[in-house]
Amino acid sequence: MKDEQSGYKKRAEESKEAGVKEKRPPRGGQAPAPGSWSWTLNWDYITIDPQTNELIEEPSAKDCARARMLIGSCPRTAEDVDRLVDEAGVEAIVCLQCAMCHSAMEIDWQAVRRRALEREVMIVQVSVRDFDRLDQAKMLPEAVRKLAAFQAMGKRTYVHCTAGINRASLTVVGYLTFVKQFNLEDALRVVRTCRPQANPYVVSWQIARARLLANRVEDTYLYTQVTAGGNSSKEGGDWIQRDLERAEKGVIAEIFKRAIDTDLSMYGALLDFPRKK
Repeated sequence: MKDEQSGYKKRAEESKEAGVKEKRPPRGGQAPAPGSWSWTLNWDYITIDPQTNELIEEPSAKDCARARMLIGSCPRTAEDVDRLVDEAGVEAIVCLQCAMCHSAMEIDWQAVRRRALEREVMIVQVSVRDFDRLDQAKMLPEAVRKLAAFQAMGKRTYVHCTAGINRASLTVVGYLTFVKQFNLEDALRVVRTCRPQANPYVVSWQIARARLLANRVEDTYLYTQVTAGGNSSKEGGDWIQRDLERAEKGVIAEIFKRAIDTDLSMYGALLDFPRKK
């Protein structure tokens, strides 16, 4: 992205090609003008029933207040961070912008980061290039891992890229599928319903998933035979495909579970490490 306007133009073109049609304005922040791709600070809540994991399509104010994940546009100033905390109750931020994004949007990242820490908001940057499908595939596991760690800590997490359309939505899709074991179609439905302008690169997700499963034939077999307790042939239907899909989900979820446990252990060590007086 060379500059702010070129980014807006590219997003508009890609959304049109993908058939993305906004059905409503964002539920939080300042909505852009209809048909406009100019920046405003805006966000949407990922509203999933905590008991059933089902999508809440028409959330109440209580449902939005209970949501643990939000997708939105980038905070550009310290004051934007204040709005996220005061208006949306944000407790953690996953920034998916790279240095080129910060330059194009004229964002002082260190000022944003400082204000987040001053407001006791945990903040992490996972540098991902905008409009780059291969880079998004490469960095998706890292982005998911950071989001999952914040979720494991019970933090209400704001996931943002520049416009809250592509990288942020892909990260939430990755979290729902890789960690929570949603089907891809169900995860896409959740994200696209909660954030109507969302346009995650599915091909990036597919590449990332294939890489996670590469050379894990033995793990997949053992999951079926040990963790799942054998095959499901007695249930009828295409049990081979059913068992394979279940095992692949389980193997990926286990990869992330161990990674998240490691991350939390590291965070704990850093917090407990004695500081020099």
